[in-house]
Amino acid sequence: MDQQSSPSHVPVDRVVDFDMYAPPGVAEDFFEAWGTLQQPGVPDIVWTPRNGGHWIATRAEVIKEVLSDFSRFSSRNILLPKSTSDEHDLIPTTIDPPQHHFYRKTLNSTFAPAAVNRMDDRIREIVTDLIDQFEDKGQCNFTEEFAEILPIRIFLSMMDLPEEDTPQTKYWADQLLRPDGSITFAEALNNLKQYITPYVDERSGKDGTDLLSRLVNSEIDGREITRDEAIKLAVQVFIAGIDTVVNLLGFVFLFLAKNPAHRNQLVEGTVPLSESIEEILRRFPVVCIGREVREDINFHGVTLKAGEMIATPTPLAGIDDRFNSEPKTVDFARKTKNSLTFGTGAHICPGKTLARAELRITLEEWMKRIPDFSVDPDSTVTCTGGIVGVVDNLSLVWNR
Repeated sequence: MDQQSSPSHVPVDRVVDFDMYAPPGVAEDFFEAWGTLQQPGVPDIVWTPRNGGHWIATRAEVIKEVLSDFSRFSSRNILLPKSTSDEHDLIPTTIDPPQHHFYRKTLNSTFAPAAVNRMDDRIREIVTDLIDQFEDKGQCNFTEEFAEILPIRIFLSMMDLPEEDTPQTKYWADQLLRPDGSITFAEALNNLKQYITPYVDERSGKDGTDLLSRLVNSEIDGREITRDEAIKLAVQVFIAGIDTVVNLLGFVFLFLAKNPAHRNQLVEGTVPLSESIEEILRRFPVVCIGREVREDINFHGVTLKAGEMIATPTPLAGIDDRFNSEPKTVDFARKTKNSLTFGTGAHICPGKTLARAELRITLEEWMKRIPDFSVDPDSTVTCTGGIVGVVDNLSLVWNR
């Protein structure tokens, strides 16, 4: 157990034994496992001695405040434990405003709605190709045959990289976010950098239209992006683009497999699909990253010391009854959908438009062809915690 005594400035009533990589009961229900931090009497901010010791914001408004206030909470370290975060030198996630703005401008143009809209046909082509491979079987391992393949094929296509590289690159990305101990964090990150570097060199200075070419030939604050910056930016975009969507899809399809009434709403179009998607996104955020406290401050009744880390678990925002009424209920017709699924503040996810497009096209094509499906009764569904939560293995069945 990664345990240490709590610092003297941490009140005893703020200490909880909570490991974000293995929350209590996470195998059975990822969100309920996080929900133990919103039980009656649990403060809005607590301290855990796990993973090097860090604070946790337990309520949506506090999470939102931390993510939005770079003057008090820096992004220079974002992973937990902090010892791991020190090895994470990718950009722009570890850069604060105002310098962050120049890198973010490049990402915003790359993932602008017009650019994503041009990807619709390719996304649909990949979605239908994957469904073609198992539709007639009446069953599939949704995780392995669809969710893990779709986003990485899309990103490899956008970057004009070989699709046969899917398994290897996915493995390295997994070791950064849900390490199994087979290789170190530093090794996984270095492998991804080594993988992308030859492509960065090849496309530098050329007029390519693919995502990678646009990134490596962009300007940062009126100057050409450096080779090192291009490599770090490309790896960051790659990791963020493939992992979050994989795991969002797992939770969405687990829910739909268990709730035929919601599937029927999607099939019949009783609620606009765009509204249904926003409710799905509101309910199933999966990311927990950290921020580093810049200087000693008093914050929601406790003293935070400079250099300490605070976790901002968006899964708690999805189930916070102070943020949305009846938050655990999925209501496609919900009028107000307060959400932190894509974060907030300067570092709000630049790929949110692409993620929505992937989810929309997946639901359109899947519900058209496999409208009635359920969890395979002979299978066991488990979940795992981490920087990004995941449904480990989702097996679905349907009538052929």
